[in-house]
Amino acid sequence: MDEHMDDNQRIASGSTSNSASTKSSSGTGMSSMMPEEPADMMCGCPQPMMEVLDVEQVLSAEMRQKILEFDMLVPRKKPDIRQVVDVYVKDVEIDSVDVILNRVVIRGDLEVKVMYVANLPNEPVHAFEKKHIKFIRDIEVDGADPDMKATADSSVEYVDYDFNECDPRKVHITIVLKFWTRVTTTTEMEVTTMGPPELPFPYPATGFADNKVAASEFNEEQVSFNQMTYGMMPPGVPIAMPESVTVMETVPPTAGTDMSISGKTGTLTGNGVNVRTGPGTDYPSVSKISKGSVVTIKEQAFGWYKVVLPDGNTTGWIASWFVSLNK
Repeated sequence: MDEHMDDNQRIASGSTSNSASTKSSSGTGMSSMMPEEPADMMCGCPQPMMEVLDVEQVLSAEMRQKILEFDMLVPRKKPDIRQVVDVYVKDVEIDSVDVILNRVVIRGDLEVKVMYVANLPNEPVHAFEKKHIKFIRDIEVDGADPDMKATADSSVEYVDYDFNECDPRKVHITIVLKFWTRVTTTTEMEVTTMGPPELPFPYPATGFADNKVAASEFNEEQVSFNQMTYGMMPPGVPIAMPESVTVMETVPPTAGTDMSISGKTGTLTGNGVNVRTGPGTDYPSVSKISKGSVVTIKEQAFGWYKVVLPDGNTTGWIASWFVSLNK
């Protein structure tokens, strides 16, 4: 009987000691419950991410001419014409550029000024103007759609007049305008990027996370993000530092700048060509260049050339359809 009692007591005593040891192990704090993960598993690593970018591509760039013919009559208060001195085209403005199915419609207006010698004894020089002369030009662009964007530019290619002494108050004007248009479309492109690293394993509230300190308590002048966030790390625990995003896939060259043409020369085929600060008609004009001038090409983008002008110092962008490449 005593032996049985002794055995029961030993069993009870053993179970009690086991439960006590269990309590002792569970009462050591949350820090003892940290998973035994390898150090490299607790580091943050950049994660690949897929992003969709909107890329603008040139569908087509086209050039067409437009001939305007009209009569200009001398105002009533002005004397008759003896001889026309010159005719000037001023302020050519493009008012709208609309994309319809397979076409671009360009609308605008211009101003013309006529200088003439009056049919008077002392032959004084007079002038008269005609403003808001409307023009419209549609240019065929295969594949153009109303949802696409288009830009346009224009220049005066030719001006002529016809004066008949039998009708001394009328001048017949002929103007040839040249138009350029560029239609662009936006496409979506998937690229792979390296995203921000995953945060390290979330450290428990009890343990070294309780050791957070203010920046003033560090000996160093700089305090890292991880020190301010997680406190002082125990020895041997690596700190995950953010890494910069790197693009793993780039945009095709057709959507950007082409450097392969750099160093070549070209001859201007248009007269009074605008030299702009960027590759497009939305950029301001900084200069004009005359027909026959030779420029040095630095790069090409979206149908435009970045060139060095004949003075060797001035640089700017010129529409490529104005330039004939030299061999």
